[in-house]
Amino acid sequence: MARTYELEWIDKNAEQGPIFKIGRDVYERERAGKRVIRLKAIESYNVSGIEPAIRAFRECAEAWGAPIVYIIQPDLKQPPAARFLYEWSRTTHANGSVEKCFMKTSNFITRAMGSFVLNIFTDGSMPFEATDDENELQRSLDAMDLDCPQEGFALDQKTSMVVYKHMQTSFLGFLVGRILKSKKKDVDSDNQAA
Repeated sequence: MARTYELEWIDKNAEQGPIFKIGRDVYERERAGKRVIRLKAIESYNVSGIEPAIRAFRECAEAWGAPIVYIIQPDLKQPPAARFLYEWSRTTHANGSVEKCFMKTSNFITRAMGSFVLNIFTDGSMPFEATDDENELQRSLDAMDLDCPQEGFALDQKTSMVVYKHMQTSFLGFLVGRILKSKKKDVDSDNQAA
């Protein structure tokens, strides 16, 4: 039986530090009063982790009045599950609760693996960067406006999470489905050009 995941609030309005928990993972506000959340991941969520994670980011964005900038430091022995990563990135970016994501890895090999995972297992709409350099990551954050609230910010109230039932939950099934979808787009583009 698959494990179920629940959202547990620690302190949604914490100036800095722990904000919420899903399973054993504790999500923290990275910079005091800013819109950055960092996770040093321990778990790899199944489908039941999608809804709590989407809800947590949406509620933080609502409370802070700005879209979240998210940093994940995955445990690459248990990388984010394909279906979870796809659904989470697609929905949070579409509803406006997450603006951009960074994957912080430990070295250039894990960065390459992380980039591969991001290219294959996200739907492509969420801006995602992989880096193994903490200084580079901090410079990227410094270049962004991380203040909150942000004038004119509003979540897309029409966007709701719809988990695609036809998607495979296994790594291999998901990978094959994504490759076939990519090839179909290439063929359709070639046909339209002709």
